[in-house]
Amino acid sequence: MRPIGVTLVCLYQLLRGVIGLVFGLFIVLYTGPTNQFVARASQGNAAERWMANIGHAAGIVIVVFAVVHALAGYGVLRRRNWGRLLTILVSALELALILPAAIHANWFALVFSPLNAACIFYLSMPPIRRAFQGASNPVWTSA
Repeated sequence: MRPIGVTLVCLYQLLRGVIGLVFGLFIVLYTGPTNQFVARASQGNAAERWMANIGHAAGIVIVVFAVVHALAGYGVLRRRNWGRLLTILVSALELALILPAAIHANWFALVFSPLNAACIFYLSMPPIRRAFQGASNPVWTSA
């Protein structure tokens, strides 16, 4: 039976994946009136093209990161050790990136920093680590 904490970590990772995917695709695919107006106003301007490329690249990075979150959530759901390690890695990376914003009391950082730290702490606990190692070993599950 899967511990409730593992299910919560899985849901958190899947939610982060869905939110990141929607946000990243919105950045990449949005062609609203403001975006079109700016594109027409600076048509042929090298700075505008450079900024548009940076925006699209950022959107693609967000989409890739969202897919990694979803993959980590799936691995945690299936109690695979690679999913646990990927979740710890992604949470640690996000914690390192968000921590400077948390110092300035950014509400986004204040919400997600403790959640990422809780994921790292929970998945690093010895009983949870043993549960993931035992679940991925077919010899242990058949006994």
